[in-house]
Amino acid sequence: MQTSMRVDQANRDRLARIAETELGGATLDDALGVLLFEHESRRALARLAADPEMADDYLRESSELADVDTEVTE
Repeated sequence: MQTSMRVDQANRDRLARIAETELGGATLDDALGVLLFEHESRRALARLAADPEMADDYLRESSELADVDTEVTE
């Protein structure tokens, strides 16, 4: 499903520059998705930094997941 939204032309141009120069010519929609993902990731990391117990849980869980990774061969 698609929708439209009003944005300032300067912001659209900034997003277009990021899409072209940093994301290899991605669409504006894809570029916006990347920027939103990066924003959400920074927020999640900030929450981890603010809560040592949560950070420990994250590190423990990621270590457990790393242990179950297997090598993929062709």
